[in-house]
Formats: sequence, C-alpha cells, structure tokens
Amino acid sequence: MKEFTIYQDDSGNWIAASDKIPGFVAKGKTEQEAVEKMKNAFRVYYPCGDCEDKN
Repeated sequence: MKEFTIYQDDSGNWIAASDKIPGFVAKGKTEQEAVEKMKNAFRVYYPCGDCEDKN
C-alpha cells in the first residue's frame, strides 16, 4: 500500500507527501532523509505502542 509520494522540488530538496492526509509532508536533503522523516512523522501521528517496524 502506497502511503506517500516522493519528489524533488525546484530547490533540490526531497519532499515526501502523504497521499491520504493533505498537508502532511516531510522534507530532506536526500530522498532517504525525506522518507525517514515521513516515517517518523507517521509514528508520532499514529502511535501504536509495541508495533514493529516492518520496513
């Protein structure tokens, strides 16, 4: 299931934007940094206690 879209903006920053939550975005200097920031934001937004990170 796809949860977010990743793209590079005109400034060269990488953006990860939620496909389901408008305005829920993360920015990084690299694609990986943007993805990690988005994953962390989801963990904060959707806390699940003892859930395991399957990715």
